[in-house]
Amino acid sequence: MSRNLSLRVTGLLVLMFALGIGAVTTSATGAHIGFMWPVGLASGTLVIAPRRYTPYLVPLIAVLAALSYVIGGYPGDVAVGYGVGIALEAVVAQSVLTVGWTQRLILVDINDLGRFALACLLGSLSAAFMFTIVASLTGFGVPWRVGVAVLVTHTAGEAILLGVFKQQLGSGQSYGITERTIAWTLTIWVTVLAFIPHEFPSTAFLIIPLLGWVAFRAPMREAMFQLVTVGVISSALTNAGHGPFTDPVLINRLDPEFQLMPLQAFLLACAMVSIPFSMAVSMQRRSAASALRERARSELLVQSARGIAIIGTDDIGRINLFSPGAESILGYTPEEVFGQSTRMFHTEAELARHARELRVDPTYVSVVRATGELPPGTARIWQYVRKDGIPRTLSTILSPITDDTGNFLGYVATADDITDRIDAQVALEKALRTERRAVRRLTEIDQVKDAFVSSVSHELRTPITNIVGYLELLMDGVYGSPNTEQIDAMNRIDLNSHRLLTLIDDLLTLSSMESIDQRRRRGQVDLAGVVTKASEMVLPSLTGRSLVLQLDLPDERVAVTGDAGELERLVINLATNAVKFTPDGGRIVLRLRAADGTCGPTIEVADTGVGIREEDRALLFTRFFRAPDAHERGVPGSGLGLSIAKAIADVHRGTISAISEPGKGSTFRVEFAGGPPDIDHDGTLLDAATDEQ
Repeated sequence: MSRNLSLRVTGLLVLMFALGIGAVTTSATGAHIGFMWPVGLASGTLVIAPRRYTPYLVPLIAVLAALSYVIGGYPGDVAVGYGVGIALEAVVAQSVLTVGWTQRLILVDINDLGRFALACLLGSLSAAFMFTIVASLTGFGVPWRVGVAVLVTHTAGEAILLGVFKQQLGSGQSYGITERTIAWTLTIWVTVLAFIPHEFPSTAFLIIPLLGWVAFRAPMREAMFQLVTVGVISSALTNAGHGPFTDPVLINRLDPEFQLMPLQAFLLACAMVSIPFSMAVSMQRRSAASALRERARSELLVQSARGIAIIGTDDIGRINLFSPGAESILGYTPEEVFGQSTRMFHTEAELARHARELRVDPTYVSVVRATGELPPGTARIWQYVRKDGIPRTLSTILSPITDDTGNFLGYVATADDITDRIDAQVALEKALRTERRAVRRLTEIDQVKDAFVSSVSHELRTPITNIVGYLELLMDGVYGSPNTEQIDAMNRIDLNSHRLLTLIDDLLTLSSMESIDQRRRRGQVDLAGVVTKASEMVLPSLTGRSLVLQLDLPDERVAVTGDAGELERLVINLATNAVKFTPDGGRIVLRLRAADGTCGPTIEVADTGVGIREEDRALLFTRFFRAPDAHERGVPGSGLGLSIAKAIADVHRGTISAISEPGKGSTFRVEFAGGPPDIDHDGTLLDAATDEQ
C-alpha cells in the first residue's frame, strides 16, 4: 500500500472511530443502536484499500466499532456483537459494489446505480440481522425494533457516505468559482436555517433544489461531498435538539429506537435524489463529450481526406457538406455549392447513361434513389464536371443517412478521382492492341522467314546432295579411275559440300529454336543418359587425335523436363566446340551435377584448350561469331554452334555461361531452373517466345 493511501485509510479509520463514539454517546435516551453510526466510512475504507489488506482491515473495523460502543456505555457482549455486525455490513457492501473485489466503485450507468442501492440495502440488512440476533441473545432492546431501526439508519448512512468513495473517471463539468461559492453558501445556510426552528418542518425540503443545482453543475464527487455536508449539519443540529425532526409532539409519540427515523428518511430521500440526478448528468456529459469527440474525429477525417471527395446532402438533396478533397477535385468552394443540388455536377448524357444501367426513369431523383438502394459499399463510375468545365471520372459510393429511429436524413457520397487511372488504362489498352498487332506482324514475318529459310535450305540441300552423290561415284571410279590431282580436288569438294550441309542443318535448327510459334512436347529426360549419348556422338571426331574425353556423372538420377534430342544437341555442340579448340594432348570433361538446394541441375563441359580472350566473351553466343583464333588456327565451323546451344538452354529455362582463361582452357556451364517448367493444358512445354506471345 502506498504511503498516501496508507494515510487515507488510517485517517478514515480514525474519523470513523471518533464519529462512532459521538454517535453512540449522543444517542437518544432509551435507544439501543447508537445515533447514526458512520458505517459508510467502514464500507468506504474497504472499497479504497487494496484487496489483499481486507482480511486485516475487517477485524480492525470490528474492534474499533465495538470499542466505540463500550465507550458509549453499552454492555461488552452487545458491543462485540454490534462491532461484528458493522464489520459484516462493510464486507457485504464492498463485495457488491466492487463485483467480487475485482473492480473499483464506479457510478456511470443505471446498472452501477442499481448495484450501489443493492450494496446499501444488503449491507444494512446484514447489520440489522446481526443486531437483531444480539438483541435476542442479550435482551438488550426489543429485537424487531432494533432490527428495523438499524436497517433504516444504516441504509441512510451508507447512501450518504459511500458515494464519496466512487472512482473518479473524469473532471466532469467545471463551473466558476463564483457560482461554486454561491451554491455552497446557500446549501450550508439553508440547511442550518431549515434545522433550527421546530415550527416549519417543510422548510427542510428546500435543501433538495440546492442538491440538484450542484448535481447538475458540479462534478459528481463534489455533489457527493455536498450530500455529506447536508447530512453532517442536519444530524448535528438534530442531535442538539434543533430542527423539524425534534418536535416534542412528534418525538413523544415515537419509540426511542424510531425517534431519529424521520431524519434518516429525509437524508435517505436526499441521497436518492442527489445520487441518481448527479449520475444522470454525468452520463449526459460523457455522452455529449463522446459525441463531440466523434464529431471532431469525423471532421478531422473529412478535412484530412484530400484525395477523396466527400459530399453530403439533406433529405431533399441540397448540399450541406463539401470536403476539402471535393473542393480540390471539383474546383468549387463550399460557399458556392451549399444549398445547391448535386445535379449541378453531372450532364444530361451521364444521367441518361446511369438511368439505362439502373433501369429507372431518366430523372435525377430516380437515379439517386436507385443508387442509394444498391448494396452498401457498391461503387459506380460517375463523370463529374469541374467548375472550369473539365470532366473528371470519379468512383462514387452513395450511402443514405438515417437517425436512430430510421428516419431518412440525407445522403453522403464518397468519391475517388480515378481520371488519371482510367486514362492510363486506356493508354495501356491502346499500347497492348498496338503490341498485339506488332506481335502478329512479327509472327507473320517469322513465318515468312522460316518458310524462306526452309525453302532455300531445301533448295540448297538437293543440289548439294546430288553433288555429293556424283562425287562419291567419281571417287569410286564409276566413270573411270581418277588420277592423283583429281582425287585431291574431289576430296576438297567433298569436304566443303559436307560443310555446306552442316551449315544448312544449323540454320534449320536455329530457325526452329527461335520460332515465335514453335511448340514442343516435352517429357522427363535423364540428363545422365543425355550426356552419355552425346559423348558417344562426339567420339568419332577424336579419331586421329590425342585427346582424352572423360565423363563425370553422379550416382543418382538427374532429370529435367524437356526434349531429349535438343538437350543432346546442346551437349554435342559444346563438346564439339571443345574438341575443335583443344590441342592434342589435352583433356575434355563432360560433368553433370544434381540440384543441391542453391542451384538446379547443371551440365559442364570443361577443356584444356586455347581459351577465350576477354574481349570475345561477350560475343560468344551470337550467331555467326567466330573468334580470331578460329581463323588463325583454321578451325572449321559456321559460328552457329554456341548460339544454337544458347537457344536450346533458353527454351529449357536454363542459363548458359562460359568461364575461360587464355592458354588454360574453358568451362561452359548450363544451369537449369529448379522449379517446374511452364506446361500448357495439353502437356506442351512453352518456350519463352511463346509465353511472350
